[in-house]
Amino acid sequence: MNRTLLIAMSVCFLLSRSCGAGVAVSEYSWPNRVLITNDDGINDPNMLALARAFSQVCETYVIAPQENKSGATHLVSAFRTHSLSVESHDLGSGIKGYGVDGYPGDCVLLALQGLMRDNPPDLVVAGINGGPNLGFDWLASGTIGAARLAAFWGVPAIAVSGIDEAITGALDASVRWVVRLAQSSFVHQLESGQYLTISIPRIPPAEIKGVRVAERAGILLDFTFQVAPGSGSSQSTTVWQLGRPHPLPRGPANRDAALYDAGFVVIVPMLADEHDHDLFTRLQLDSTVLPDWP
Repeated sequence: MNRTLLIAMSVCFLLSRSCGAGVAVSEYSWPNRVLITNDDGINDPNMLALARAFSQVCETYVIAPQENKSGATHLVSAFRTHSLSVESHDLGSGIKGYGVDGYPGDCVLLALQGLMRDNPPDLVVAGINGGPNLGFDWLASGTIGAARLAAFWGVPAIAVSGIDEAITGALDASVRWVVRLAQSSFVHQLESGQYLTISIPRIPPAEIKGVRVAERAGILLDFTFQVAPGSGSSQSTTVWQLGRPHPLPRGPANRDAALYDAGFVVIVPMLADEHDHDLFTRLQLDSTVLPDWP
């Protein structure tokens, strides 16, 4: 049985008594120290509300991009520039705030290898992102990229997406639930390399039907490039312009997109380790098919 399925089964078991109503909270005084980041920028009201909620229960750091860096995946510009510009921000009582001239991945790397190296976080929380991250949105999402990088460095992480703060009560209900989620036993039991992506429906809190653990749907948007006239002196220049995406079917009813559309908060268990253990075993057993060198 592959590791992703094992994680999904274990998380589902731990949630089984609360999937219809919420997440059961353990008695752990955990996490003691949390890092919060996002891809929408350090002044994003969703993230600030989340940080203020966490600051009531644990030591809270916010290390986030100075500007919106959506769609950045887990890009780390410091690998190229070898430096980051960091500015302190006063985000309220109990919050240590830093804005970074970089991407969400830079923020996580700076925290774990710099600002918080001697006192690392127990948990990294990325978000809350305004739009959902469903299907293969995780490939491009800077919110999920931050959680993935944290998990890669051995720190449990959750990435939260999807709320509409314009809906009365949505932001308040979401941040309270995310804090409870962070304090739950199954988040406490996440192992190195494991992280969760969470999508909260953009509907009034009273209309949310519950919480479900799911696998990801397939690709949900069909992007197309269109050729546009080029500019400049060269007559051979052309511009390939990304067109407006076309929606594709939402996939099986038990996958994240369909459950989200049905009004459920959706949790998808993820692994930062992309090593394919099943393929490794299969190739080891059948290594004779590999050509000799040279």
